[in-house]
Amino acid sequence: MILNDNTHLKLLLAIVLVTGVLSAFGARAQEKFYWSNGSPFPYKIVEANEQELKYEEMKGDSPHKRTVDRENVVVAFNSAGMYLIIDQLSTDPETSRMSLKKFYNATGPSTDLLIKSTPLEVIPATIRVVDEAVNYLTLDGKPASIRKTDLVAIIYKDGRHELLREPEDAKSFLAGAFDQVRKYAAKPAPKPSVNDKEKLPAPTPPKVAVNKPVLNPEELKEYSQKALSRVEQFADYLQVIASKNFTMNERDAAIKNALKLFMPDSKIKVSSKNRKGITEQSIESYLKKLKMLPYGQVEIKWSNIEYVNELKQAEDGNYYGRIVGSQTFTGFSEKGETVKYGDVTRKDVKVKLQSYQKEIEGQSQVNWSILLGNIGVLEDE
Repeated sequence: MILNDNTHLKLLLAIVLVTGVLSAFGARAQEKFYWSNGSPFPYKIVEANEQELKYEEMKGDSPHKRTVDRENVVVAFNSAGMYLIIDQLSTDPETSRMSLKKFYNATGPSTDLLIKSTPLEVIPATIRVVDEAVNYLTLDGKPASIRKTDLVAIIYKDGRHELLREPEDAKSFLAGAFDQVRKYAAKPAPKPSVNDKEKLPAPTPPKVAVNKPVLNPEELKEYSQKALSRVEQFADYLQVIASKNFTMNERDAAIKNALKLFMPDSKIKVSSKNRKGITEQSIESYLKKLKMLPYGQVEIKWSNIEYVNELKQAEDGNYYGRIVGSQTFTGFSEKGETVKYGDVTRKDVKVKLQSYQKEIEGQSQVNWSILLGNIGVLEDE
């Protein structure tokens, strides 16, 4: 059959219209709340008080509010995969309306997430196959697998989710994992936040170094990436030092290797929810105390590692920059079943790129060493 131009245009418009409707329906279909008996309900909650919740149901083109008993609802998910524990929702109607509006507009994870029950862990992943086991790729592209029975929930990058336990059973795990899940929320292009700008010293325009080696743009890009990797390497050493899964010799070796990443006399600022204020200590003292923490198991992860001040050459010929990242600290009980302490701290790390001469086959060549410096605290989350 041959279509004339008008017929073809009408068909095209119809396809666009249907696609838009299906897309909007798909987004709404992912908005659910779960009853305590396990049943999902595909609607948005719009208000709450001490006794009741109100959800919105469309009748034709008009929204209608329905009321349910608050005690019968456990958790809600938005269309992006973020969730809200109902126990944590305000009982004041006006406050709850504002909180719910913010929740339903919140972005979801920028990667697939697996929420593991014991020990409680949020695993970023690229999911390949979901059956009795979940086969996935880690963030560095390595294949891995985990039994589905070990998981509480799966949250997909596209906003879909699977709750793998009864809502009442899953509630405490979801509450405990929330801060970690939030860390993987999709974000706009990295820019210093208002708070970061307030707390970091204003950068001064660098003077041009005279008769000093200079990196071309391609080299600078390469070394900038290597500096980010240094911070990630430091984070890996922290996990080894804190973990009782490694021997004391292995943990002592990790301390020595971590110290090699830093400039001499570098300091670190440390905060805690259990005490007021921020303390400062040497990197070596911090690492040795980390090894002796009185928890059955400790988990330390860094995420959202990025530049807040790009590497710039200073008058002394060295390049300096500042990197920020979020450190998630979790201390577990002896058997690793209960979280005894947890916090998330925004850290900033000074970076120095320093040139030196190296003899290779009788010829002098310029090389660059990357060293980390003082670590500060930007904000507790």
